[in-house]
Amino acid sequence: MKAIKSVIKEQLDNLYLMGRLSIYEIKQQYAASTLGIIWVFLNPLIQIFVYWLVFGLGIRGGAPVEGVPFFVWMICGIIPWFFINGSIIQGSNSIYAKLNTVSKMNFPLSVIPTYIILSQLYTHLVLLAVLILIVICIKGISILSIVGLIYCILSTFSFLIALAFITSTISTISRDVHLFIQSITRMLFYLTPVLWKPSEHMNSIFAFLMKINPFYYVVEGYRSSLLHGSINFIGSLYTLYFWGVTIILFVIGAMFHIRFRKQFVDYL
Repeated sequence: MKAIKSVIKEQLDNLYLMGRLSIYEIKQQYAASTLGIIWVFLNPLIQIFVYWLVFGLGIRGGAPVEGVPFFVWMICGIIPWFFINGSIIQGSNSIYAKLNTVSKMNFPLSVIPTYIILSQLYTHLVLLAVLILIVICIKGISILSIVGLIYCILSTFSFLIALAFITSTISTISRDVHLFIQSITRMLFYLTPVLWKPSEHMNSIFAFLMKINPFYYVVEGYRSSLLHGSINFIGSLYTLYFWGVTIILFVIGAMFHIRFRKQFVDYL
């Protein structure tokens, strides 16, 4: 409990610092490129085009999903995934990447994963705003959709921070873990219904494995909110499972972080 209180206190005491550092992180990320902040749109746009070409036109032949054009259905899942993917990879490497800079300072290390994921959130919000405009043009949007989106954003952000406390700690101790996480993330992309729709007739074992993946919950939540204006998923038992996993990960992550952070500098 002491570790949990310590981590929460550091987060609350350094909200302004995390906000400033997250903005600086975005500026630094694109500082060396000629196009600069344009890459926030260009990189996802290239990936979306490739996935739509292969899965939308190539495999599905342009067929809609639930009466929605495949392109719109796809980006309602892939834009949340960009946030998830970037946060997992950058979050796991966050402490190790910044440790050399802050090792001789009295710096609250637990804020590093948080502000790194916060910087990813800014990009996500920009892309999400574009997505909302597309959905409005195609079929309109309701107040319930906005409520559902806010919930999904907060849920995803909370889960990613809880996960990052574990992965950033272990990745600092063993660099192999960071490489392993990159491989696992690629696998999760295909286990999460980003580019395909779950079927009622799929193998029961595969369906179970798919649904214990917390990202299934948030991706389907984004789609339900945007495309159907429904927030019924919030009242499901799956919500209890998702938040239970999130809390457990945060507790474990906080304990790991406090236990090992005095030794982080030894792994430089």
